[in-house]
Amino acid sequence: MRFSALILEDSATQAAIIRKMVETRGWSALHYADVKEALDAIQVMDVRALFLDVYVGDRNTLKHFDRFRLLATQAVIALMTAGSKATSIDETLAQARKYQADYLLPKPFTETQVGDVLTRAEKGGPLMSRHVLVIDDSRTVCLFVKTALEAEGYRVSVAPSMETAFSNVDIAHVDLVLCDVFMPGMGGLNGMRSIRTTWPKVRLISMSAGIENKVTSLEALNASRRIGVHGQIGKPFTKEDLIEVVDAVLDPHAISTEIRL
Repeated sequence: MRFSALILEDSATQAAIIRKMVETRGWSALHYADVKEALDAIQVMDVRALFLDVYVGDRNTLKHFDRFRLLATQAVIALMTAGSKATSIDETLAQARKYQADYLLPKPFTETQVGDVLTRAEKGGPLMSRHVLVIDDSRTVCLFVKTALEAEGYRVSVAPSMETAFSNVDIAHVDLVLCDVFMPGMGGLNGMRSIRTTWPKVRLISMSAGIENKVTSLEALNASRRIGVHGQIGKPFTKEDLIEVVDAVLDPHAISTEIRL
């Protein structure tokens, strides 16, 4: 079965690039440069993925987002943006995070990112599995956690720093963040504090091995505890320990208390 994707984009050049990425995956692509025309189209066509530019001409697509979702309940929706003349890309992403999009795609994005959207659509529509974000400057840790949790059915995103996470990940729609306490840049503690303040419904688990000869793992995790994390896990940890703490923190029937391993 050949699926169809709708592209709402007022730049013919950008639309051609996205169309090629979509068609490379064996999908057909429908391009519209007007919000109303796109809305009219999905009322009569079966589309499984929507790629919506936030700014189309002088119109803000976010004002029509609920309508797109209502008309295409089975479609995966990706919001695309490079900002506007009046609004930076970071400001636009901050606005977009308030909506229930399945993906945010800051421009320019890659064929792999488009492929992720289409793969999700092929598997059955809007995201239903729990979304976990792993923030750690160690690629080894990120890969270990990602592999372990994906095997358990979680959707996993990774970021090497807080700055990258805030720029590229839709944190408002993440269920859980696993974050290293000590990282370059903003760092884990400041980042987790920001997440607790800005997205209080997002669950948090801190990870740490401490700093050799300076800060122990226990001291580092205690510092994160004062921020209000929901769980803690010391490094190194096993796959079994990881799954235990993640499942416990995300258990809706669990007693509201901190979980520590």
